Amino acid sequence: MGRPINKQKLGYGSGRIAVSRHFFTGGAEATTAAHIVRQVASNKFVVRLDSNNDGGGPFSPRTHASDEVMTLVNKANGAMVAGEFRIDAVGSDSTTYQVTRLHNRTVQLEDNDKAIYNVGFDASAKENSAVPNAVLSVALPSQ
Repeated sequence: MGRPINKQKLGYGSGRIAVSRHFFTGGAEATTAAHIVRQVASNKFVVRLDSNNDGGGPFSPRTHASDEVMTLVNKANGAMVAGEFRIDAVGSDSTTYQVTRLHNRTVQLEDNDKAIYNVGFDASAKENSAVPNAVLSVALPSQ
């Protein structure tokens, strides 16, 4: 799986990564507020609706009946199937990109480029054309 994403960027609360679109089993594709609870594999994460967090902390309750292992995908609106979710990021160039893989300090975008990121705001201050993976920055959605 490689290096897992930093736990401080997962869970419920401000400054943590929000899910842009999801398709829970038995439901339909939706944009209801949701977040990642934990990483299971390189592209698989346990996802929970924000409304199912009890306010006792970013990972509270520890498990919830509606938690589902979902796959991070690069698909258009209306094309997802049950068990998939998507994260849309806004680049420093004002373009919206779909994230296809989360890393500890970078994300892989739909065009297979890597970008540095911040949660909720642009990371362009860290851009540097002389540094690999730092020529584009993206802002991931925040709760």
